[in-house]
Amino acid sequence: MATEVSRYPWKTLLFLVSVGTLTGPLIIPYAIGLNMIATGHQPPESLSSLVISRLIQNLCFLAPAAAMGLWIGPEIGLGAPYLQHWLDDAPRPREPFSSVVGPAFFWAVATAIIAFAIDGFFRGVLRIDFPAPEIHARINVPWWRSVLASFWAPWAEEVFDRLFLLSLLVWLVTKLFHVSGNRLGRWLALSSAILATSLYYGWHHISNEAIFVSPVPAIVAVRTVLIITPAGIALGWMYVSRGLEAAVLCHFIMDLLVHGVRPIVEHGLTT
Repeated sequence: MATEVSRYPWKTLLFLVSVGTLTGPLIIPYAIGLNMIATGHQPPESLSSLVISRLIQNLCFLAPAAAMGLWIGPEIGLGAPYLQHWLDDAPRPREPFSSVVGPAFFWAVATAIIAFAIDGFFRGVLRIDFPAPEIHARINVPWWRSVLASFWAPWAEEVFDRLFLLSLLVWLVTKLFHVSGNRLGRWLALSSAILATSLYYGWHHISNEAIFVSPVPAIVAVRTVLIITPAGIALGWMYVSRGLEAAVLCHFIMDLLVHGVRPIVEHGLTT
């Protein structure tokens, strides 16, 4: 994966920050739907206030995250190789972009099936029927609201969790243990970073359950981590092996399956 560039990829940075910020308001209809189910009330803020707040919030965390990820990426062989080639004249990646579609689809389907199976185990065997908004298992939010939300998370979460956080961990490990030129050391750095960011990815999804009850029961928190962590591992692997664009595509397909296809199958197009 060719990622080394002779200058900073400013156009790629602008693109990632713009897309991640401007798609932020698309999650508002879904968030309002969850709030209505949890409390029976609309949020007190006006729609315009919610949109402005979401735009500012996304800009504030995406801009530094994307900037840092793109800065340290070339040093550790990570980044957004296709965007950097298209927008900033970086070297052409060895494989065409079409080569990432198959692996992205495979891992999206595999992790969605794993998530449904884990949720089914908790429901059928352990009798844990607490709402699971991270996979919309028992949340009757209209499917179109969920699909709209799926256009934001792949950009924002992959920029922060993979481009920034995973890259930062790999960079720190290679610097602290001086393993940049060691194949085994690099593999260990990548593996530990993928695992650590995947656990973090699962942990911060626990806040979804906090919409319904606080504190979140331990068994529910465990379920969330078990459901989300495999997806984080798959997305981390797509990022380190194929680039940010592959992780974004995989995340998008995953979200469409989980947040769009499943609600339609369970509730139909009328909800």
